[in-house]
Amino acid sequence: RKIRLALDQYGLPRELMFIALQESGFDPSQVGPPTRFGIAKGMWQFIPRTAEEYGLRPGPLKDAAQFDPSDQRHDENRSTQAAARYLAYLYSTKAAASGLLVIASYNYGQTRIIEKLDQLANDPRQRSFWNFYRNGWVPPETRDYVMYIFSAALICEKPHLYNFAMEPIASIW
Repeated sequence: RKIRLALDQYGLPRELMFIALQESGFDPSQVGPPTRFGIAKGMWQFIPRTAEEYGLRPGPLKDAAQFDPSDQRHDENRSTQAAARYLAYLYSTKAAASGLLVIASYNYGQTRIIEKLDQLANDPRQRSFWNFYRNGWVPPETRDYVMYIFSAALICEKPHLYNFAMEPIASIW
């Protein structure tokens, strides 16, 4: 419910809630592996720099691959609000040419997506995630990431079509 409200507050598609599913299984205590950008933490897996940009204070264990109760990235409410602000920002960039490019930007970084968009003609067929996919302009990890989120949204919309015994997501929205 908190995720839905935060996404609604910024006029974002509710299906973006599945980013948190892919990032952490909706687990605010999640800690990612060390990367060159730092260790991502929390339900939305913010790296320290992005967390700070969106108002979250990383804790003293920001460089340790362990849960840190004083790290605001682990705060479900604060991190969800930060994620909604970040996603709203991504929707304000050229990545909004395709909602799937917004999701790719969340995973791969908006700078790389926007730089590629700047090289393309102003043609919707060129500026789509599917064109990025076909041409290998995002790494396999990002292509898979977007597909997992896309698939989760489809399955949760009409689970009976995919033999899932659950209520459609619309019934809990």
